[in-house]
Amino acid sequence: MPRFNLDAKAKETLRKIFRANDKAIERFEKVIDDFIISTSNFDLAETFIKNFIISIDISPNPEQSLNNFVRFTENAFSKSSLYKNLALYPQMLKILLTTFGYSQYFADILVRDPELFPWLTSTNEIDKKKTKQDYLTEAKNSIAHFQNLKSKLNALRRFKRREILRIGVRDILGIADFEETVASLTELAEAIIEVCLQLGIEETIKKFSSFPETEFSIIGLGKLGGEELNYSSDIDLIFVYNQDGKIKVNNEDISYYEIFNHLVALLINFLSENTEEGNLYRADFRLRPEGVSGSLARSLLGYLTYYEVYGKLWERQMLIKARPVAGDVNFGWKFLNMLDSFIYPTTFFENPVAEIAKIKAKLEATATTEYNIKLRRGGIRDIEFIAQTLQLLNAGNFTELKTQNTLKAIERLAKFGFITKNDAKILKENYIYFRRIEHILQISHNIQTHTIQIDPHFLSVLAKAMKNYEKRSGVLSFPPPSVPDWKIFKNELDERFENVRKIYEKIFTIEAKPELFIPDVIDDEVAKEKLKKFFSNLNFRNIERAIRNIEFLSKGKLITGEEVFSASEENSFTKISALILNEISKTLIPDITLDNFRKIAEGFRYSKFFYEMLLNDSFRKIILNISQFSTRFSNLLSLKTYLFDMILSENNLSKGKSTDDIFEFFKRSGDFNLHDFKFLNELRLLILNLDGFVNFFRLSKELTSQAELISRKIFYENFDEDEKQAIVILGLGKFGSEEMNFDSDLDIMFITDETNQERYRDLTLKCEKMIKKLTHTEIEKLYEVDVRLRPEGKNAPILANLKYLETYLESRAQFWEIQALTRARFIAGNFEIAKKVFDLIYDRILKLKFTKSLAENILEIREKMEKNIKYGKMDIKLSPGALTDIEFIAQILQMRYLRNLNAIERNTVKALEKLFKDNLIKEDEYKTLSENYEFYREIEKFMRISLWTRLNTLPDEIEKLEYLSLCLGYKFPEEFINSVKSRMKRTREIFRNIVERITHQ
Repeated sequence: MPRFNLDAKAKETLRKIFRANDKAIERFEKVIDDFIISTSNFDLAETFIKNFIISIDISPNPEQSLNNFVRFTENAFSKSSLYKNLALYPQMLKILLTTFGYSQYFADILVRDPELFPWLTSTNEIDKKKTKQDYLTEAKNSIAHFQNLKSKLNALRRFKRREILRIGVRDILGIADFEETVASLTELAEAIIEVCLQLGIEETIKKFSSFPETEFSIIGLGKLGGEELNYSSDIDLIFVYNQDGKIKVNNEDISYYEIFNHLVALLINFLSENTEEGNLYRADFRLRPEGVSGSLARSLLGYLTYYEVYGKLWERQMLIKARPVAGDVNFGWKFLNMLDSFIYPTTFFENPVAEIAKIKAKLEATATTEYNIKLRRGGIRDIEFIAQTLQLLNAGNFTELKTQNTLKAIERLAKFGFITKNDAKILKENYIYFRRIEHILQISHNIQTHTIQIDPHFLSVLAKAMKNYEKRSGVLSFPPPSVPDWKIFKNELDERFENVRKIYEKIFTIEAKPELFIPDVIDDEVAKEKLKKFFSNLNFRNIERAIRNIEFLSKGKLITGEEVFSASEENSFTKISALILNEISKTLIPDITLDNFRKIAEGFRYSKFFYEMLLNDSFRKIILNISQFSTRFSNLLSLKTYLFDMILSENNLSKGKSTDDIFEFFKRSGDFNLHDFKFLNELRLLILNLDGFVNFFRLSKELTSQAELISRKIFYENFDEDEKQAIVILGLGKFGSEEMNFDSDLDIMFITDETNQERYRDLTLKCEKMIKKLTHTEIEKLYEVDVRLRPEGKNAPILANLKYLETYLESRAQFWEIQALTRARFIAGNFEIAKKVFDLIYDRILKLKFTKSLAENILEIREKMEKNIKYGKMDIKLSPGALTDIEFIAQILQMRYLRNLNAIERNTVKALEKLFKDNLIKEDEYKTLSENYEFYREIEKFMRISLWTRLNTLPDEIEKLEYLSLCLGYKFPEEFINSVKSRMKRTREIFRNIVERITHQ
């Protein structure tokens, strides 16, 4: 229980100050108890209470002030002495509580280093207006007593922390105005950069034993260059040295380039490294030529050449704020004077309005519904943009406009009539107002933030803090307590934003279109927040991934970080971005299309030629169709872009061109690479199929023809003339029935009538060699080859003897093996041997008796296949009522009625048509089976090209299933699955009926 009780009047005052927070009042009473215990002076407590209440009423955040006061007193060296001084010198108490109310960061500094408070208040430190030289001298003194580098840098961090506190307190208490505060922050940073530079030089000399004898300078950009740094600014820098040269190190020549780049790397580390003492600054060198991929240090000639040849408008704008801050300042100004005609051209060879519109669009993208004081419409960036753009356009002819400082630029623009005096007044007043808010936000917790929370308490604290700034005496004094209405403050803030925005809109009247800003804002984290809504409206789901893809497309920036666009190459993606994104947004799943489009663009190295080609409607449609439907071909195309010209040449995309024509064309083109031919032809067929010029049956026929041509080419190269007469290659499965799909296996059988054992062994080795060539891998396998349908299967020799085949068929072949041979077709070799094989197959089929027992065997075969399907899976090949049922129907009925039909049709759909015409299946059965067969084969096609899988089971993953469903024209996966189930059910019914029928006829 507290030993001291406040009177009713004091409690009532505190209830108003702490907004009826009883816990805060109790805590205050404990402070009074602690005061009495520590000082043993009950009488002095009355004075302390009175002064404390007056002081905390001034604080913008009384609760925060009280909490930090308790922390501070607990850590004080002498609590008794501190309490007495605060009671006797009320101004000290006001300084302490006001500082605590503004800044948790400053409070943490004082709690960590309590001796800094008497250093501020018992000396003249708080009244000093220091210069850069003062900071430089004190910074050097702060490290003078330390020997090792780590200790020096930590001492420098403590020095910076102390001076930030001093500058901040002067700012908070109104001793320093805005211009002086930002100048002090800038000069402190410059001094620290200079000291770190000298430490870096010392370390560099230790490494190389010498140092280049040439001038060099560090150039400050952004707010550092403009002498308007804030409390938590990054410091934007570039490094320039005069001349290239070399020094000898251990008899080895080391270039100035290497030494200076080493020095800059050290400097970045010294400034940015975070230790137990914190860090100095976030040093940012990304504005250098070629950005993150460019050299950290560059020679004078290197900079001049770069900007003359490659310099862009945004780099002119960036250099408006360039100013030497460390190193040889005179040389730095010499460097900038040489760039003057680049930064401020008297005339523009190309009208900069379009480029300025892009920059404006970037600002529009960064505008946000949040109260971001920097990026909101009418905020800090709008003001800076107005000043910089008008300088850029006019300073080439009006040299007085050349200034790095925003406020000076506004004044001079008004002087020369580029803006009205009233507009200049509005811009200047609001720039200072917004920057003060920025300072309050940043000193609160020492974080780089610009966002005002739309919360009554937060706005009340901010309103009171800003109200204190209205007192501008330039000496230490305190404003009367005030409790501004947060709603009034917010309305006034909105009015300020609107007033700035009106001026902005008067100057920039060009419409900001998305295609102008997308590539330009992609590196801006806040802009990306705006882009998220834009991409969401374009039907993208993974917004972050979509933005990364656009980054790759617009910057030529690979996932490795390498940027493949040269600085001289215009980013042509800007011209087509809106067109491309609009069309991608209308595809099945825009995320997949954009992913695949990026892969293709990466294959073309994001070239200007590729982007310009996309302006052609036909070319764009081809690329987007591939991107929309085929992950497999997008990946392959990205690796084989060198073949794309061949697809577009000599009318190769004509639907009248056959695979044979492409084969002949390819043979004329030079080195014949079978992988390239296969890819080129398959891509051509895919494009035509997706466009509706080649239906699935023609596609299957052409893919089979392609496999034949490749097989025959390898065969003719592999076997001599005598060997060709001793062997035949038969196609089986879909190779035999001319129904191949993308990624179909090659089912083949090698048969010979050779009886000489030595020649048989040679032929067998040649067959194995041919298989090896057919399965050769170059990115992908040429084909998967399956020879398991030979007699005795995988346990038998790869080359079957004709006599052995005859014996096998007569005595040991099972029904399913004979059935598989119904699709045997001649591919290459001796056709006379093939004819003998076909005769053997037909003779064996004619001997079959289609009994009830055989029907049961057929059903057992199917049941055995179905057992290989994992539980709960749907397999478009093996499930009941799937492809295999239809193929069984076509094959078994032809086997059953071979005597009537005279021949077997290998192709499933043609066989069904033949069976219907011969009244062996009903019309509704024919239609159902034909339609379902094509449907299953289309599913198979999209699983191969879209999902890039050789599996036949429908995917479990909802994203893949949705993609497959959309490829097949279904809006919802459930609709697609129900269609598959319904078709399978009907197909299985027909299958069972037909198996039953063949045993009763």
